Amino acid sequence: MEPTPQELLADLYGYDEDAHFDTTQLLEGLVYRMSPTRLDKLIAAVEATGDPAVDLATVTALLTHNH
Repeated sequence: MEPTPQELLADLYGYDEDAHFDTTQLLEGLVYRMSPTRLDKLIAAVEATGDPAVDLATVTALLTHNH
């Protein structure tokens, strides 16, 4: 069974609530684990926040919202 986006992100962030990743790190970490369309939407949503780097909670919320 395919891991959920939340599980992928938790794995990528190492469950570190204080970690902040930029779009390059997110792309590199998720490129082989998420469909390209979904990843593109996520990266666009992250870029739309205006933050250079986002935390786990933000990225999870964006992913669930832009599903």
